[in-house]
Amino acid sequence: MIRRKRLFSLLAILTLLISLTIVAPIAQGDGDGPQGFSVSEKQEQPYPNLGSHLNRLIAAVESGGLSPQIAAADSLLYSGESVAVTIYLSGNVDGVVSFIENNGGDPRNVGEDYIEAYVPVTLLAELSGQLGVTRVQEIIPPEPSYGNYVSQGVETHLSEAWNQAGYSGQEVKVGVIDLGFYRLLEMSGAELPADIQGMCYTGVGEFSNDLSDCDVVDEVSPRTPPQCVEAAQRRAPENSVHGTAVSEAVIDIAPDVSLYVANPYSRGDMQDVVEWMASEGVSVIN
Repeated sequence: MIRRKRLFSLLAILTLLISLTIVAPIAQGDGDGPQGFSVSEKQEQPYPNLGSHLNRLIAAVESGGLSPQIAAADSLLYSGESVAVTIYLSGNVDGVVSFIENNGGDPRNVGEDYIEAYVPVTLLAELSGQLGVTRVQEIIPPEPSYGNYVSQGVETHLSEAWNQAGYSGQEVKVGVIDLGFYRLLEMSGAELPADIQGMCYTGVGEFSNDLSDCDVVDEVSPRTPPQCVEAAQRRAPENSVHGTAVSEAVIDIAPDVSLYVANPYSRGDMQDVVEWMASEGVSVIN
């Protein structure tokens, strides 16, 4: 009995060693995972120069799951069948601008190494392969960082005493770069100056000096496809007044300043806004 048990023990140990010899190479993998276990490689995108969401939009259109217009509307910034993107370049800027223009796109802001443009979803794949293009990413518009506040600036900063002493912002130009200028016109000439200057954006690289283009009631259009309502709501928080409230706080504290406002959509827009304000002699920008 003892000899048979010892035999069984030897057989069990031998079986275990054989099992470990077979399993160990599989478990060791490439050493990238925890405790040496293998990790599946990141799935390669069909168009590596495009962001993952843009790849998904192209796939949805190519498979017939979405029309180009509905696919574009799933982005935060779009126009018709086009999405707003930043194209990063290592060269050939003029060539890429011409390619976009000749194929139904709309370049808006052009820098030394980037282009901000509205590009048809059906053109994105070909665009990503153009000479000089290193990356194409969706433009993510800014979002309000704060709630809707009513100004408490005078009490907080004790500015009334400064105003009475003659310090009220005379001949100083102040710029407010923000979102949410709803009710700006309503307050102009009352709690805000009557001569506010504005650079009011209606799209990437598209603006007017008409304050009514800053003072918009943000809402989802009844024509917005149901599957795109959530994206539209993220893009346009309802009736945001943050920019108006900041402007009110500035005027409460320094009632005699000249006020300049802007609501840029993108980094290129932001650069243009700052250059515009500086050219107008604005010395303080919030």
